[in-house]
Amino acid sequence: MSKWVIGKYIRLSQADRDVMDREGKTESESISHQRALIQNYIDSSAELRDCGQFEFFDDGFSGASFSRPSFERMMERIKKGEINLVIVKDFSRFGRDYIELGDYLERIFPFLGVRFISVNDGYDSENYKGTTGGLDVVMKNIVYDFYSKDLSVKVKTAKRQKMKRGEYIGGHVPYGLKRVEGERYRVEPDPEATEVVREVFQCAIDGMRMTDIARRLNEEGHETPGAYYRRNHPGTKKFANVSALKCWSIDNVRVILKQEMYYGAVVGHRREALDVGGKHTVKVPKEEQVIVEGKHKGIVTKEEFLAAQRAFGKNYWKPKAQESSYPLYGKVRCGTCGRAMNHRSYQIKGKEYRYFMCLHASYQVEAGCCKRYTKEEKLNEAVWESVKKLLDLTDTVAEKVARRKADAGINQTGLAKELAELQRQLEKCNADRFANVDLFMAGNLEQDVYQSRRTELTRLVEDLEGRIRKTEGKLHEAETVRDDALGEALTQMKRFEGADGLSREMAEALIEKVVVYDPEHMEIVWKFSDEVMRVIRE
Repeated sequence: MSKWVIGKYIRLSQADRDVMDREGKTESESISHQRALIQNYIDSSAELRDCGQFEFFDDGFSGASFSRPSFERMMERIKKGEINLVIVKDFSRFGRDYIELGDYLERIFPFLGVRFISVNDGYDSENYKGTTGGLDVVMKNIVYDFYSKDLSVKVKTAKRQKMKRGEYIGGHVPYGLKRVEGERYRVEPDPEATEVVREVFQCAIDGMRMTDIARRLNEEGHETPGAYYRRNHPGTKKFANVSALKCWSIDNVRVILKQEMYYGAVVGHRREALDVGGKHTVKVPKEEQVIVEGKHKGIVTKEEFLAAQRAFGKNYWKPKAQESSYPLYGKVRCGTCGRAMNHRSYQIKGKEYRYFMCLHASYQVEAGCCKRYTKEEKLNEAVWESVKKLLDLTDTVAEKVARRKADAGINQTGLAKELAELQRQLEKCNADRFANVDLFMAGNLEQDVYQSRRTELTRLVEDLEGRIRKTEGKLHEAETVRDDALGEALTQMKRFEGADGLSREMAEALIEKVVVYDPEHMEIVWKFSDEVMRVIRE
């Protein structure tokens, strides 16, 4: 087999992703172009065309950071010695941070024994052994890095100018407003929802509590903002996972009462990125936000908005921040609406009782979510019993993993031999094809014999190439058994051998969620796939 195992790395930037979304494409031309360019390079190289190949693809990630999921998976395989050649379209697809990119080219890849090829840049690290990649490589990386940062600054400046002109550049238009037909950056009141917004403000001005406002809207049968958006935007992904039982809550009411756009203002620069190309953002202080008033007709007046704020401030109830150290933090879901259940506590005669409840249930008018509390202590006990049964199977799972690895090793050896023999037959067959042509051109072979041999040899080559592809696929499957999901499950289970109770760390590693239908009925959804759980329990 070839000494090279190739990792083909493809990156699609957020700009490419935006183009795909606008044009309704499932795959960007950028992806197809990168894939075709790399594959053509491999196919045209006698040294590389028969090598094993893996493809890694990061969708919508900036080149300014190397924190990308597929890139990190590729690096894990490299560190395990499973990949020793990385091929990219050009340096900018690999990364635009020239300092980090230089680290990979000059230190990390040479240390790991990895060859690196950038097709469009004509760079192959095999040609620079013992030397640097050359000044041209360094300069290209500096230019890419500068281009990325310069482009980011220009985009931010352009957006800021739009904000100052009072243009709305946000993605989702607030409930009660809609975009003006044919004008992307202007909004106007949405007649169908404006009455609900007015009612919320009037109720707040009259001193009604947010809980009572939410209950009133539910009694009147008004659609929630999420349901309203889904009805008016069929096929959208936004709010797609929201339960059909979801009703108005204080959160919906609070969002409406805090929205300045309802009195005709356009608000921009609410959040900003921490660094160039970064996805983490922070909230911008109110005094630094861009607020331009009078850009569209208001649903309420500014005076009404301010009056509601004053009343809203008096009646604003903010729940006490709950500690996040309890075992099932962020894991407990309502079995009816699917919403996260609130973790609460109360005291009786100095003793604290902690429980979970679906906050949604208190706003529902008709029967829906369970209104009974589920005690944390009892839920923890039930979950721990199931976890303990799982952990008791650790030794059994270890034996299964060992058997699978042994079988994979035997299978892999056989497949490798089979692949080598098929490749030898293919080389001989190709040699016979050339010999057939040479004999015919020299006049030592009749035309009908030449044609017959040519047809037979062509058929044989196609058959061998097909068998080689299938064998390579089986070999790849056998190799990946070492990193299969069952092995990952065993690794997590071994971490908690000997544990005597449920912990947050344990729940985070083993449990996806705990679905509670009522205090007597719950279901655990494990982090492992159904197939893995089936094998574990066999």
